[in-house]
Order: sequence, then structure tokens, then C-alpha cells
Amino acid sequence: MSLAKWPKIEVTADKPYPIFLGSSLKELGDYIHLRFEDLEHILIISHQVVADLYAEPLKQGLLDYRVDQLIVPAGETEKSLERLSQLTTAALSWEADRKTLVIALGGGVIGDLAGFFASVFMRGIRLIQVPTTLLAQVDSSIGGKVAVNHPAGKNILGAFYPPQAVWTDFSTLESLPWEEVENGLAESIKHALIADRDLFEFFEKEEKRIKQREKSIWSEMVTRSSAVKVKIVSQDEREQGVRALLNLGHSFGHALETEMNYRGITHGQGVSIGIMAATYLANAKGLLTIEEVDRIKRLLNSFGLPIMIKEQDPQALLQRMQADKKNQGGRKILILPKGIGHAIVSKECTDSEILAAWQKVIS
Repeated sequence: MSLAKWPKIEVTADKPYPIFLGSSLKELGDYIHLRFEDLEHILIISHQVVADLYAEPLKQGLLDYRVDQLIVPAGETEKSLERLSQLTTAALSWEADRKTLVIALGGGVIGDLAGFFASVFMRGIRLIQVPTTLLAQVDSSIGGKVAVNHPAGKNILGAFYPPQAVWTDFSTLESLPWEEVENGLAESIKHALIADRDLFEFFEKEEKRIKQREKSIWSEMVTRSSAVKVKIVSQDEREQGVRALLNLGHSFGHALETEMNYRGITHGQGVSIGIMAATYLANAKGLLTIEEVDRIKRLLNSFGLPIMIKEQDPQALLQRMQADKKNQGGRKILILPKGIGHAIVSKECTDSEILAAWQKVIS
């Protein structure tokens, strides 16, 4: 058996790793057998709903190993130091060691939490990301960023910790509720906005078939969107340059999520509203025409993604943006679309301009 049997794209960063596309969960064991000669223990970290659906197919290929499964409650609030401590206690009770392999089976929260755990447990153990949501498959599982939250802000405590591999089984998307689909669509549309005008037009053209969940269209969507992220991450693994563009909508979105204590809003909804706020700001600075603003608004609307939020204080949200990791010397660093298919890093946005953008997305 050869590694070449599984379709993949490669992240060519300091520590290269493959993104396997459309590969069966049952076959991950075959890959692990080929890749790791010294492996004895595997720790699967997942949510209950995801584990009920996908842990058994995954374990079918892992019969030669000692496998333990750790279930984490769902929700962004689980990305905490308290939960990290509980993971550590459980792993030690199962005699995890430096050669243990962590498999993060789930969406973005599991990928972040399990990934951060792997990065710090015994100073770092091996990790494979198995993303089961659209958001995780097109975005959060790629790039090696792992983190937990802090009361001051989202993902404040984190690391760059590339996985050994990302194993993507498209069939896991079939069970997703539409709200989870929206989370991934927000990130995919973001990818199109910053780097792939043709992908943006693909979303406009194929709206109906995407909503109908046609397998071939979803396969193309995931592959093309993943390719945008892989290309950018390969150029700038540690976010010193072009990778910052992937944060379009996130400075606004993370502030909103933090202010709402991660309740009543999903990550994708926050990103969608954040994209819209950045779009209005870009228009005010002459980077987008009003026609392009309307086109972005129409696309987000067409997939049921929100472009407004109720009853929020723009001044409080502006204050939340002070904790953004991209800020430098007290200046807010924002990513703004420049036309459709391009984006820029802006260091010149004033608080009054940002407040005006918030006001446009608050009803």
C-alpha cells in the first residue's frame, strides 16, 4: 500500500503536512500504519454527537492500537484552561506519553482545543486533525493554529502547532445541520473575497446546488476553498505577512463573539457580520464600489448568513477590538476587501471609522 492512493494537497511550510481530501474515515488507520512505526496509544478527542456518528468507523482501522476516547461538551466556552486541565488529567489516567497520537475528531472547537492540548502536553505530542464540519474542513483544521479562549478575548492563548496530517472525509458533511453549514460557508466566502474571484462567482452561480447539498458541488467547494487556505498558509505559516488576510471579518466577528460571551451567535455568524462591517469600512475608504458592497451583501443573504446584529453597543464592541492579536502599538490592524478577490492589511483605520462600520451592522 502506498501513500499515493489518497488524493491530497500539501502545506509546504517549515513543517510540511498533507491535507487528504475525500478520504474515508475507515482508511485513516491504513495511513497511520504506514506513517508511524513507533505508535502504541491513540487518544481521540471529540464531542458526543460527533463520536456517536463517526468514532466507530474511525476505530475500525485502529484495532492494532490502544485507543482511548475523551468526550468534551459542545460549545465555544469549552475552549478554556479549565477544560485543558481536565483533558490533561484524563490523558494521564490513560497513561498517555510522548509517543501518544491525538486525533481531533470534530469541528473547529475540537480542533482548537485538542490541538492546543497536543501542543502543550509533555511539551508537544503528535496530532492528526479529522475535521467533520464544513468550517473545519475548509479553514480551521488547516494552518496549524490552535488555541483556547480567555475572558479578555477569543483565542488569546494559543500556538502554531502543525498537525501530522489533516484527514478530510466529505461524507461527514451530510449530517450537518444548516447552521453548521453556514459557519463553513462564511469562511469559504471569506476565502473567495480575499483571494479567488472565480470562487466568489462559483458561489453566486451554484447557490441552488450548494443548498441542495449536491455531492459533486460540495466536493468542489471544499477542495477549492481549502486550496486558497493552503496556498496562503504555505507562503506565511506564522502570520507575519499575507496570512493575516485570512482574518477578514474576524476582528469584528471575534469582538462580537466575546461581547456576547459566545452565546446566541455562532462563529460563522460573527464572521459574516464582520465581513459586512469590513465591507462597509472598505467602501468608506474607497476600496469597494457600492455595487460590490451590494454584491457581497446579496451573496451572504442568499445563504441565510446574517449581515446585521441587534441591540449591541458599538462603543463596547470597539473596546473589545483592543484585544485583537493583530494590533500593533495600540493601533487596530484590520483586513479590508479591495474589490472582490483581493484584500489588504489596513493600519490606518480610525476609531470613528470603525464605529461607523459597527453602526451600519447594528439594528
